[in-house]
Formats: sequence, structure tokens, C-alpha cells
Amino acid sequence: MLNYIKKHKLTTFIIVVYIIVIGFAFFVYNLFIGSSGLPVYGDRLDGIEDVPITEEQISKMVEEIKKDDNVIKVTTPYLNGKILKVIITVHDKASPAPVKALSSKITDQLTEEQKKFYDVELYIKKNYNCTLEATGNVDEDGNFVDTVKVKFRDNLSKSDPSVEYGIGLSDKASYNKEQTIEIKEDGEKIVYGYTKDKGGEEKCSIKIVKKSGEKSTQSVTIDSVTNRNFPIIAYRKNGVSTNFVWTKDR
Repeated sequence: MLNYIKKHKLTTFIIVVYIIVIGFAFFVYNLFIGSSGLPVYGDRLDGIEDVPITEEQISKMVEEIKKDDNVIKVTTPYLNGKILKVIITVHDKASPAPVKALSSKITDQLTEEQKKFYDVELYIKKNYNCTLEATGNVDEDGNFVDTVKVKFRDNLSKSDPSVEYGIGLSDKASYNKEQTIEIKEDGEKIVYGYTKDKGGEEKCSIKIVKKSGEKSTQSVTIDSVTNRNFPIIAYRKNGVSTNFVWTKDR
């Protein structure tokens, strides 16, 4: 067998390539068509043409959701099979309870027939503008041992929702348009960040303990957010319940 392969290298190569191509084609066929010869969704989308969700309904959903003071951004709702997916971003100060009410602004735009046909998935995330990050080398006790760079996690100059921002060592709000500060002196300091958007003012802070030394170190980054209770996800099964089931709320 080995002697045959050595003498017929080109023929062997062509046969191997042919087998690979046939195998790949078979895989793609099964992935999209399946052994039954039906589309990937089978008959699950039967009747969808009778209850289409119109562009006017989608636009109205977005319009109504954006009216809420908690909302920063709405991604245009879209269909994935029979699932209507909606992604909403809320501001720093928003709490889970009031933003859950946004779910009604989606279903209010659907007819009873559409509610019975479509599932709805709602994903609500928070725009953590006021989040500080401190980066530097630390010793085995977690103390910074050289210059510490503290900055906002995101570039707020490119963030439409954040109309004002500032960073410094004062606990009094200062919108100085600065996004970075360096801590070089030893000791314990608190760095404050301030942001302002349609939801109001937000203050964040991070404590820095710096002790210069020559111990073995490693570079780390810590941030100021200690309680991330977002994102939260809701799911409404077609025709099963009038309410959303919140699958992620932490």
C-alpha cells in the first residue's frame, strides 16, 4: 500500500481532496437542508406570512421605548425565525424594577394574533459610563508600587449619552473633561469620576493604596464597579402567558 502511494502521489492526492470536498458538501447539505429535505426551520414558520410584523410597528416600538427617561439607546428590533428580539441600553442610575416595565411598550404594538404567534426576547443592558479603571504594578499584598494610571473605562469623548464628565481627587463634582489621572505619591487616595447624561449625574470612585517598593510585582487592572445587576433578560412565549419571564436578574 505504501509503495502504491509513493508511486501514485498525484492520484492519491486527488482522491483525498475529492473525499474532503464530498464530505464538506454533505455537512453543508445537512446543516441547511437536513435529511428530510426541509428548510432549517422545518414547518415552524408556517403561517408567518399571515401575521407579519410591519416596519411601522417596529418604528412605533422604538419611539415609545425611547420616551422613557431610563433609556439611552434602542437597537432596532429584529426577527430571528419566530422570535422578536429587542436590545435596550439604559443609563447608569437605572434600577431593574422600572426598566422591566419597558416590556409592555413592545407588546402594546403587537396584535393579539402576533402575540400568539411570536416569541419575544428582551435584553436590557446598562451603559456603565461612570466606571473607573486603575492600572499598575502591585506587590503581593495588592498595594501599587509605582505610578498608577486611573481612567474612565470607556472613551467618553466618543460617547453620545455622556454629555459631561470629569476625573480628579475631589469629592465635589467637577466636569473638567479630563478622563485620566496619574497617582505617583505614596499613600491612600480616592479618585473620583463624574458623568452626566439624560438620567442625571453619577459619581464613581476607586481607592488607591500606593507603597513604593522593589518586591516582585505583577501588572493588574481593577475597576470601580462592585455591583453589576445588569444585563437582565426577559422572554415571552407565544400564546402561553401575557407576562414576560425574567431569566436573568442579578
